Amino acid sequence: MTMIRTSTRVTTAAAVTALATLGLAACTGATDEADTTTISYLSWNSEADAQPVIDAFEAEHPDITVDLSYSPPVAEYIQTLQTRIAGGQAPDVFRIAPENRATLISENLVADLSDLSFVDTLADANRTAYTSDDKLYGASFGAWVAGVVYNKDLLAQVGVDEVPTDWDGFLELCHTLQDAGITPYLESASELSRIFQGFLGDGYAADGNAVGEAIIFDGESTFAEEWPEPMTQWMRIYDEGIVGAETISLTGDQVRDEFVAGNVAMYITGPWDLATLDESGIDYGMTFQPGIGGENVGAGASDPGFAISSSAEGAEVEAAKEFVEWLATPEALALQSEHWGSMSTSTAYDTEVNPAYTQLYTESLKTSQFYLSMEHWLAGAEPLQVEAQAQQQLLIQGSVTADEVAAAMDTKLGNL
Repeated sequence: MTMIRTSTRVTTAAAVTALATLGLAACTGATDEADTTTISYLSWNSEADAQPVIDAFEAEHPDITVDLSYSPPVAEYIQTLQTRIAGGQAPDVFRIAPENRATLISENLVADLSDLSFVDTLADANRTAYTSDDKLYGASFGAWVAGVVYNKDLLAQVGVDEVPTDWDGFLELCHTLQDAGITPYLESASELSRIFQGFLGDGYAADGNAVGEAIIFDGESTFAEEWPEPMTQWMRIYDEGIVGAETISLTGDQVRDEFVAGNVAMYITGPWDLATLDESGIDYGMTFQPGIGGENVGAGASDPGFAISSSAEGAEVEAAKEFVEWLATPEALALQSEHWGSMSTSTAYDTEVNPAYTQLYTESLKTSQFYLSMEHWLAGAEPLQVEAQAQQQLLIQGSVTADEVAAAMDTKLGNL
């Protein structure tokens, strides 16, 4: 079973119209090149994956040609984009991500999209991720959110058929499984803890704070005020002996493989693992991450947005707007789900997802109940991420405290 089965809502009439348009163009010798506007697009997705989407757009817009190029995400893409911008060859349309958002916006390299027609269809989190000073600089139509995957057979051995979504209940289940000789939970410390990320999101959601850690960068708070409490809660899985420092050497794939082998009862992951789990034949379920604020926000983030270069001029600007507006249509969102694996958060389209993921999709993804620190850091996302991961590993090893981790983050931010 594949992770995503696309719910295609393109009407037959639209398809017939597109074919008729192509047929007419063939009979008349195609559109006059003088009447065609060419825009450049630097794709985040491979050319093989991006081309079907481009072909559909061009079929409906025979007066616009998309000059497609590709660079793989994330670091290489950002470097390629920076090089092209510095050389005066900025693509008309490209992707804006947490790693390059601050630079692109602060240096006025991206155009304001606030007046485009699709803005009201964007989910709250997607809009917030690429908005600055009430202006929208990136059109993000999808997202991902992580959840707890659990082995139903192992839970049944201790008389449990579902995973508690409150933190204390989750820890109690872990100890119950341990007492039965079952490894309850495993995670990888190769990235910032998903449990910790969820706890941050829980707190902000409970407080009605839609901008999250952006308040640190606005001078309203500090890491020292925001991080220690949720970080201390997450560290209970180490302090109570549920997991150990071996997580530092584990990758996400290794954790998944341990679960597939039946060696661990639960782990936290996103939709990318579901096809492998289906193929394994293991009887599994998926539910929300455990929460501490009553909100059950999971680790997750908006997809990179589509941005228009501020250096685009004349007909290219209008053509770029047509392209980005078309990407927000049900037809285009269906194609993005089919070819890119995108899961739409837009009100214009619902992606048909793996059945195990349905509840998370409808009650978490579509309602913006997800959180990732980098999406809310207004500057220095990459160096701060490196510092956070290093400090997290020191914390797991017992070399620093949660307060010291937060202080180190404040120092790093101050030195940027």
